[in-house]
Amino acid sequence: MANLLPREVDFAEAAPVRIEGSATVAATPAEVWAVLLDYDAWPRWFRGVHSCHATSDPPTGVGSTRRVGLAKGRSTVDERFVAWEDERLWAFTATAMSPALFRSLVERATIEPGADGRTTVTYRMAFDPKPALRPALPLLRSGVRRNLEAAMVELGREVQRRRPLA
Repeated sequence: MANLLPREVDFAEAAPVRIEGSATVAATPAEVWAVLLDYDAWPRWFRGVHSCHATSDPPTGVGSTRRVGLAKGRSTVDERFVAWEDERLWAFTATAMSPALFRSLVERATIEPGADGRTTVTYRMAFDPKPALRPALPLLRSGVRRNLEAAMVELGREVQRRRPLA
């Protein structure tokens, strides 16, 4: 694992590369939040996530940490949360990654309540790529954007799966 330069939540606005996906889902902010905090369930709804688990006690809140396995275990990211507002916002910085594709990485999720029990959830990936990754940025941008948008739609479907049958 190579160390990355940790950043604060404001890096999500200032990073050289910022990619986001958003969806409005039939769910309350509390339901969306519950899915986001169920780390072990991420592989069910976030394509590319192979594993996700807390590595700190407590497992949530600013300063908490987790480890995420990507691409069927071929990549690992250690994360530390840098922003946390229940049912509204969370963000983490990557502290280590294997293989290290970035110098710095912050990912941020924002949750905005809407009308009729719907919620807009937006997931932003913000990073400073290593020079070797720069030629692939156009393809990376479109692929990551599609994946983030699909993940937010799947997050909404995960909420539906968790609701008790009427």
